[in-house]
Amino acid sequence: MLETGFGVQDFTPVEPSDGAFRVYDPISFRVLILRHGDTNVTFLAGDCFSIEEDIMVRVRERVGDIVWLDPNHILPCASHVGTTPILFQSYVSIPCEALKYYGREDFFADNMAAAIREAAHAMAPSRMGVGAGSAPNVLYNRRSYDGDGKLVMSNFKFPYLRPELTYAEVDDNVYVIRIDDTEGNPSHCAIVFGCHALCSTDKYGHISADYPGVARRVVESAGVNALFLPGSIGNVVPVSRAGRTCERVGNSVGGAALYALEQAGMYDSGNLRVTRKTIKVPTFAHEDPDAVETELKATPNRSDGLQRFQAYGSRHYATGRQFLDYTITRVSACGVNIVHLPGEIFVETASAIRAAAQGVLTIVLSGPTADVGYLSTPEAHREGGMEPRYAGLAVDGERLIRDAACELVAD
Repeated sequence: MLETGFGVQDFTPVEPSDGAFRVYDPISFRVLILRHGDTNVTFLAGDCFSIEEDIMVRVRERVGDIVWLDPNHILPCASHVGTTPILFQSYVSIPCEALKYYGREDFFADNMAAAIREAAHAMAPSRMGVGAGSAPNVLYNRRSYDGDGKLVMSNFKFPYLRPELTYAEVDDNVYVIRIDDTEGNPSHCAIVFGCHALCSTDKYGHISADYPGVARRVVESAGVNALFLPGSIGNVVPVSRAGRTCERVGNSVGGAALYALEQAGMYDSGNLRVTRKTIKVPTFAHEDPDAVETELKATPNRSDGLQRFQAYGSRHYATGRQFLDYTITRVSACGVNIVHLPGEIFVETASAIRAAAQGVLTIVLSGPTADVGYLSTPEAHREGGMEPRYAGLAVDGERLIRDAACELVAD
């Protein structure tokens, strides 16, 4: 029979007496483990900006004594929230020095491992099902086009949507992985939604779980533990920001999740299967590493997000990481595919993978990490805009990954 376990580790910093930052709501790492016989997979969710491979190496070492747990099947899924302590300031510039946790990888690894241990200790016979609802009108694709077909990065000039622009596709489905106890009562679930956690931009420099935290609270008000996993977030953002946007989006996603939870078809056995494919993908080559370092030094540390990201990639490239071992993971259970891809995945990439699955419901997860950045499509690289500037892989990286993922789900 399928077994599952759920764990939570709070890592909310203590609000300082000098008022350097405020805590608007708690942040945590949350874990859902699925186990069927000798097969297991761990979904590691976190209210953090990104999870890099060097942290995952530490996490796997810390849980290595759990003999039945497969360390290679721990799937990191940061919610990509900017209102949190930052280990790697790659995209968003945090104005509060107290929340820059540079060099504190062990702190994050310890807390992630603690959440995994709690979930592993709580393993119990369970039933599993998957449902879907919809949360329209709270998100849009920021890669929009004017009447001449020219790209417009409609990212900050609110409100949206603007009628003179044509917008690329979104996936407004809210997917829910529901776990029941043996009595048929829902005990915990995973919420999957493909939209950047950018609702609380007015709270940068402070602590908040953004809309994923609100969505979790909505579901937990029904007595069901919840974790949030980002879907195809790469080019999708909220229709507004600041103020009550966090509640508007979070309540909408949480309400759709409750609907999906009640509509999920349940199975006594998960028939769990985990398959992986690792390919070598060329990383982005910076032609002048010295110029990258010079620009970083010349940029104020309150606005050096892009420069930090480029320096991160340039340094790795200079030390020999000219190819990234990129692992795609497919989890099959209850007639559903769950595909985990490192990086911020574009909607177009996820749509192609779903189409290759030939009618099987397929949920695509993003695993935000500075090792990949935005998994920008070749079209996005040609057009330019924001995302290709924060891409850690070469121009043809998305095509290689898309083809490999489509082969994996079509098998």
